[in-house]
Amino acid sequence: MAEVFAGLVTGYAMAVLTTPLLSIWLARLRVESVLMARLLPEGASAVSMSLILHGALAMFWTGAGLILGLVLLGMRGAGEALGSLNAPYTLFVAGLFIALGAPLVALLPPLRRATLAGILLAVLVFGWLTPYLAEWSTFDS
Repeated sequence: MAEVFAGLVTGYAMAVLTTPLLSIWLARLRVESVLMARLLPEGASAVSMSLILHGALAMFWTGAGLILGLVLLGMRGAGEALGSLNAPYTLFVAGLFIALGAPLVALLPPLRRATLAGILLAVLVFGWLTPYLAEWSTFDS
């Protein structure tokens, strides 16, 4: 059960890390895109936009963290490698996020750096940190 709780915690950490990055990106995109300028007019509060974005990201990333925590629970006891306590899980998470981000990298060159940074952050948080949090947890005892 510690694995699922670790997934929840890392999911929320991912939401906290991605909210400011996405907020700044959307504010910059408002200047470049006519559609975004209509969706987020010049007078719209950046704080309110960030709060709404954080609520949505918190729901999304904690849900993803719970599912990945269940996957980690299913892979309990696998071998260590790559600096991770659970190498097959880390490779699974890396493959999953690379597969999900590859279409954005290939089809949208302006989003390439942001997508690659997001993939790297997700692999580090979910693939590497989650097994350590589950190991350090006193949730099961």
